[in-house]
Amino acid sequence: MTSARFRPTRAGIINLWDYRDQEFSFADGRLVLRGPNGSGKTKALEVLFPFVLDGRIEPRRLNPFAGEERTMKSNLLYRGQDSAYSYVWMEFCRGPKDDPEAVTVGIGMRASRSNDKVTRWYFVADGRVGVDFSLLGADDRPLTKKQLGEQIGTDCLTDRPVDYRAAIDARMFGLGAERYDQLINLILTLRRPQLAKNLDPKGLSQALTDGLRPLDEQLVLEAARSFSDMEEVGRALEGLAAADEATQRFVGVYTKYLRQQARSDIDQLAGRLEAVDTGITALRETAAEQTRSREAREAAEQGFIDAERALDQATENLDALKRSTAYEGRTQLDDLAQAVATLEKSTEQQVDKAAKAQATLVQRTEEAGRADAAVTKLAEVLARAEDELQVAAEDAGITWTALPTGARTDQLTAALHGHAEERDGDVRAVRAALSTVEKAATERARADAAARRSREQLEQARAAILEAEAAVELARSETAAALRSWWIEHSPLYTALEVPATLVDALDAALRKAGEDDSPTLAEVLTAHTADALESLQSRRRRAESDIAVLTERISELRVTRAEVAAEHDDAPAPFAARTGSRADLPGAPLWRLVRFRDNVEATVATGVESALQAANLLDGWIFGGDGPLPDSESEQFLLALPKGDRPGGRTLAEVLEVEPDTGVPADRVQAVLESIAWAPESGSVAGTVVAVDGSGGYRQGVQQGSHTKSDAEYIGATARARRRATRIAELDRTIDESEAALTDARTAEAEAVALSAQVATISRSLPRTAAVLRALKSVTENAGVLRSRTEASAAADRDLDQAIADLSAKEKQLRAAAVAHRTPYLAREVDSLAAAIRHFEKQGELVLRCRREHLKELEHTRETHDRLAEARGNAEEFAEEAAIAEESLATQVQRLDTLRESLGASAEQIDAQLGDAHARIEACKQRQREARKADKDAGEAIGKAEGAYAAAVATLRIALTETHNDAARLAPYARRDLLELLGVDIEHVWPASPAAWMNADQLVYRIQNADSTAQVLPSEVLALYSALDSGTGSVRVSEAARKSTRTALTTALQDFDAGLASAGQDYRVQWDAPDGLTVVQVQDDQGYSSVGAFASRIAAARTDQELLLTESERRILEDALLTGLAQQIHERTIDARDLIARMGSEMRERRMSSGNTIGVHWVLADNLDDNARAISKLLDRDASALSPDDLATMRAHFAAQIRTARAAHPERSYPEILASALDYRRWRVFSFTLVGGDGSEDRLTVARHSALSGGEQSVSLHLPLFAAAHVMLDSADPHAPRLLALDEAFAGVDDNGRGELLGLSVQFDLDLFMTGYDLWITYAGVPGCAHYDLAHSTAEHSVSAALLVWADGELLAEHDGTDLARALGSPLRRRVPSPAEGGFEFAEV
Repeated sequence: MTSARFRPTRAGIINLWDYRDQEFSFADGRLVLRGPNGSGKTKALEVLFPFVLDGRIEPRRLNPFAGEERTMKSNLLYRGQDSAYSYVWMEFCRGPKDDPEAVTVGIGMRASRSNDKVTRWYFVADGRVGVDFSLLGADDRPLTKKQLGEQIGTDCLTDRPVDYRAAIDARMFGLGAERYDQLINLILTLRRPQLAKNLDPKGLSQALTDGLRPLDEQLVLEAARSFSDMEEVGRALEGLAAADEATQRFVGVYTKYLRQQARSDIDQLAGRLEAVDTGITALRETAAEQTRSREAREAAEQGFIDAERALDQATENLDALKRSTAYEGRTQLDDLAQAVATLEKSTEQQVDKAAKAQATLVQRTEEAGRADAAVTKLAEVLARAEDELQVAAEDAGITWTALPTGARTDQLTAALHGHAEERDGDVRAVRAALSTVEKAATERARADAAARRSREQLEQARAAILEAEAAVELARSETAAALRSWWIEHSPLYTALEVPATLVDALDAALRKAGEDDSPTLAEVLTAHTADALESLQSRRRRAESDIAVLTERISELRVTRAEVAAEHDDAPAPFAARTGSRADLPGAPLWRLVRFRDNVEATVATGVESALQAANLLDGWIFGGDGPLPDSESEQFLLALPKGDRPGGRTLAEVLEVEPDTGVPADRVQAVLESIAWAPESGSVAGTVVAVDGSGGYRQGVQQGSHTKSDAEYIGATARARRRATRIAELDRTIDESEAALTDARTAEAEAVALSAQVATISRSLPRTAAVLRALKSVTENAGVLRSRTEASAAADRDLDQAIADLSAKEKQLRAAAVAHRTPYLAREVDSLAAAIRHFEKQGELVLRCRREHLKELEHTRETHDRLAEARGNAEEFAEEAAIAEESLATQVQRLDTLRESLGASAEQIDAQLGDAHARIEACKQRQREARKADKDAGEAIGKAEGAYAAAVATLRIALTETHNDAARLAPYARRDLLELLGVDIEHVWPASPAAWMNADQLVYRIQNADSTAQVLPSEVLALYSALDSGTGSVRVSEAARKSTRTALTTALQDFDAGLASAGQDYRVQWDAPDGLTVVQVQDDQGYSSVGAFASRIAAARTDQELLLTESERRILEDALLTGLAQQIHERTIDARDLIARMGSEMRERRMSSGNTIGVHWVLADNLDDNARAISKLLDRDASALSPDDLATMRAHFAAQIRTARAAHPERSYPEILASALDYRRWRVFSFTLVGGDGSEDRLTVARHSALSGGEQSVSLHLPLFAAAHVMLDSADPHAPRLLALDEAFAGVDDNGRGELLGLSVQFDLDLFMTGYDLWITYAGVPGCAHYDLAHSTAEHSVSAALLVWADGELLAEHDGTDLARALGSPLRRRVPSPAEGGFEFAEV
C-alpha cells in the first residue's frame, strides 16, 4: 500500500525500564498496547510518544500523574544497574511499501548512579533501524553517541532538544517552532489517561484550552526576571530605607554626643591654654625675681667683705691689748672666770640633763603602758577579725582553718587568695551557666513574643476569614434579594414565554453553589431554563425573518415582473408607402390586431406566416368594422372576404389564425377574410392560388409572388397580449398588495420577536451578577491562604517557643547541676551575693592580715618601748649622779674665782673695760659679718628659691605645653569634613600633615625664655579648627551628667545602629573606636570603610535613586515587557486561536454523527471574569500598537493589581508561575459548544443537555472537537506530515457503538493513533487496520513480553510469536544491520 504522507510504521525501546529490546509495529498507522495495570503499556507510551517528537524529560511532561521522583534516570536504572545506555525511537515512512522514504527519529540516553543528570543525544536520520543503520552493537549493547555518529553521521545528531524539535519540524512538519510546540501540547492534552471517561463539556473546554498555544515561555521568563529584579529593587529599597532610617536616628544621637564631646574637649583645651598663659607669666615673674635675688646677693657679699676687714682690725687691736702685762693677770682671772662659767654651764646642763632624763623616764613609762594597752587592744581586734574572717568564709562557702599564730604573712595571703580564687572559679562557672540560661531566657522571651505575635496574626487571619465569610453570606443575601426583586419584576415576561416556574428555584440553587467547582453560573442556569423559550422565540423571529426575506424578495420579483409586463408594448408594422390616409375615425382594425395564432402553431410557422402577410401588404390591411359599404378613402387598403364560392378549397389561414374576441369587428367578417387566403405549410406549395401564404414566408397575390423572412413574429396576437397584460398587471397589483400586507405582518412579528428578544437579553443582562459573591469567595480563599500560612507560622512559632522552653529548661537544669557541683546557689542575685561574700572574705582576710601586721608591729613597738624605758631609767640615775658631782665642782671653782678677784683689784676693771671695748668692736664686726653672711645666705636662698621657682615655672610651662599639645591632638578627629558638618561647621579645616608643624615643649620654652614673640603654642591650622569648633559648639552646655548621658545614649544607639543595619540585609558592618577618647564610627559597605556622615549621605542618595529606579522599573516593565511584547503576543495568540476554532467549526459541520447532528464550537469570555478583566480582554483583542495611553494605563493598573494580588496570596510561588497564571489568556475564555441539528438549528450543549444524549453521542460529541482541533492543526502542516495522536486508556467508559463511531471519525480525519487500553480491541469495519500487542510484565525476570495481533481487512490475525505478522507489517525484525562474515554465505530474506 502506498502512502502519500508519512505514517508511523515502527517504534522501539532499548534497555529502558524492563524493556530490553522491544519493537512495536503499526498497522495502517494504528497501534494498540493492551494489558493489565503494570504490564508496561503506559510506560511504553510515556517514553515513546510524544517524547520522541518532544525530547523533554520532565516527569510531569512524560506522565501527568507521575511523581517528581519518577524521573528518566529511574527508568534507565530501573533494574539496579550502576550505569546504562538506552534508546527510544520511532520510524515514519511514505511512498511504496517495498521501497519507502523512511525517517527515523530517536533519543539516546545515558545515566549513572553517581550523577543525577541524564545525558541525552538526539537524532533525525533518513533510513530505517536494522536496515540502514544500527542501534545495537555486535554484543547487543546499545551504541554510544560516538558509535551512532559513525553509523548515521554526526550532522544527524544534536545535543539540544530545541534543535532536535526544529530538525523534526523541518524534516516532516513545517509548522515552525511555536506551532510545533502547540501541536505537542495538543497531543499531550489528548494523551491524558482515560480522557474519554473524564470528559464532559466543561472538561472538553478545559482540554481544548490546554491545547491552545501558551505564551512564549521566554517572554514570560524575561518579564518574570524583570519583576524579580523589581522586587529585588524593592527589597533593596526596603533595606536602604531601614539603613537610612537607622543611620538618621544614629546620626542624631551621634551629633549630640559629638557636640558634647567637642565642647568638652574645647573647654579642656581652653583651660590648658590658660594654664600655658599662666605658666608664661609665672616664668617671666620668676626670671625677674631671680635677677633681683642675684643683685641682693652681690650686695650682701660686698657687705661681708667690709665687715671682715673691720673684724681683722678689731682683732689686731685686741691682740695688742692681750700682749700687755696687765692683761696676763687679767688673763688668769678670765681663764678662771671662764672655767667657772663653763662649769656653771656644764653643771646647768648636767642638772638639766638629769631633769630631762627623769622626764624621759616618766614619758617612757607612760609610753610602755600605752604600748601594752595597744597590744592588748590589737590582740582583741585581731581575734575579732579572725572570727569575722571565719564567718565571711562560711558566707562565701569556703572551708577556712585559721593558720597558727606563727604563720608567715605570705602563707596567710596565699591561703586567702587560693580559697578566694577557687571560689571565684565556682562563681564564674555558675555565672557562665547563668549566662546561657539568660540567653535561653532571652530566646524564650523572643520566641514567646514571636509566638504571641503569630497568635495575634493568626487571630487576625481568623477574624479576617470570618469577616470574609460574613461578607460572602452578606453578598449572597444581597444577591439573593436582588435576584428575588429581579424575578418579581420580570417573572410575568418569563411566564408569558412559558419558561418553567422552576427557574427561580434553580437560580437560588445556583446562587447557593456560586464559587463551587463546576457549579453553573446564574447566567448559565438562566440560559439553560430559558433555552427552549428563547429557541421558540428565535424560531418565531427566524420564521418572521424568513417570511420577510421571502416576501421582500417576492414583492421585489412581483414589482419587477409588473414593470416588465407594464413595459411590454405592441408596435404596429410600418405603414405601406401607398397608404397615406388617416385611420383615426375609421371603424375596424388592421388584420394583425384582429387575429392571433392558434396554440398549436409553431413559432417558425408563425414567423413565416407573419413575414408573408407583411410582405404581401396584408398584415396591415384594414378590415372595416362598421355596417354598410366601405367608406370612401383617399389612400387606404381594405381586406374583403371572397365570396364563399371563390374561397380556396384547401387549407386557409383559418387553420393557423383565429379571431381575437371583443375587438369591435365582427368575428365572422374576420373569419371570412382568413378563409379567403390560402395557406400552405411548406414553401412553394402556393402556386396557382390567387392569394396565398406559406409557413416559410412565401406569398402569392395573383401575378405577384415573393417571400420575406424575419427572426420573430411581432404583431399578430398583440390584442390578446395587451388584454392579458392588463389582466396580469391587475393580478400582480393584487398579489403585491397582499404580499405587502403579509410583509407588514411579518415585520410586525419580527419586531415583536426582536423587541421581546432584546427585552429578554436586557433582562438577562440585568440578572444580578455573582461577582460580589465571587470576590467575597476569592477574599475567603485569599484569607484562607493567609490563615494557612499564618497557622503554619504560628505552629512554627509555637514549635520555636516549645524548643526555647525546652532549651531554657535544659539550661536551667545545667545551671542547677553546675550550682550543685560548685556548691553555689543558682539564682543570679544569690550568686551575686556569693560573689560579694567572696569579695568580703578577701577584704576580711586583708583586714586580718592588716591586723596581724599591726599587732606584730605593736608588739615590736612595745618591745622597743620597754627597751627605751630601761634605757631612760639607767640614764636618769646616771645623769642625777653626774649632776651632783658637777654642782660640787662648781662650788669649789666659784670660791677660787672670788679669791683671785679680790687680789687683783681696780686694774682688772680697766683691763676689763678695754677688753670689753675690743670685744665689743669685734662682736660688732662679727655681727656685721653675720648680718652680711645672713644677707648673703638669704640672697643665696632667694636665688635658689628664684632659680627653683624659675625651674618650676619652666617645668610647669613645659608640662602645660605638653598637656596642651596632648589635648589639642584630641581635636584631630574633628578636622574630618563629615564630623565638621555634623557639628555645624561649614568651612573645611585641615589638620597639620606633618609632626614638623608642631614645636615641642622645649622648643617653645626656649623661645619663650628668649622672649620670642612669634612663638605659637599650637599650629595655625589647629588654632583655626579650635576657633571654629569653639564657635560651632558655643551653645552647648557641658556637664558631667550631660557627658555621661550622651555616652550612654551613644552606646545604646551604636547597638541599635548595628542591629538596624544588620536587619537591612545589605551586609553593612559598623565599626567604632575611641583611641583619643572620641568615639569615631565607621560603616563598611561595598565601597569599604567610610565615616558615618559620608555613609549617611551616600545611603540617603542611594535610597532616593532606588526609589526613582523602582518607579521607573515598574513603568518600564509593565509597559515594555507586558504591553509591547506580551500584549502583542496575547493578541496574536487570540487571533490564531479564533482562526483555529473557526476552522474547527467548519470541519465539524462537514462531519456528522450517526444521528445526523454535529457539534458547533464557540470561544467566549468566561463568566467568572469581572468587568475590569472583560474590558482588558477586549483591549487585548486589538493590536498593541493601536492602544491609546489611557488604554495602556488601564492595562498596566490591571496587570499590576493582578500580579500584586497573586504575589501577596502566594508568596511561595515564583514570578514565572505568577505571570504565567495572571497572563494566561487561555483562561479568560471558555469553549462553548452547541448541538447542531440536521436542519441547521443550534442548541447549547450544556452539561444537562449533554447528559441527555445517548452514550454514543456523548462520546462522539466530545471527541469530535478534539479530533477536529488536531486535524486543523495538522492540516496547517506540510501535506506529507505525520498525523499521529496518542490516547492513553483510550475510549474508557465508551460503549462499543461509541468506539466504532469515534474510530470512524478518526478515519474521516485521516488520523493515526497510538493507543493503550486494558481490553481495547480495534476491530471495526470502518477501520482498515490496527496492530495490537498483548503485554505481560515479569517483575521477577525484569522483562516484558509482547504478543502481536493484527486487524486487517475485517479479520483479526494472530500467530504464536507474531514474527510473520511483524514482517508482513514491514519490520526487518532487528535493530542491528547484519555484517556478513568474510567468506560466509549470505541468505536471502524470504
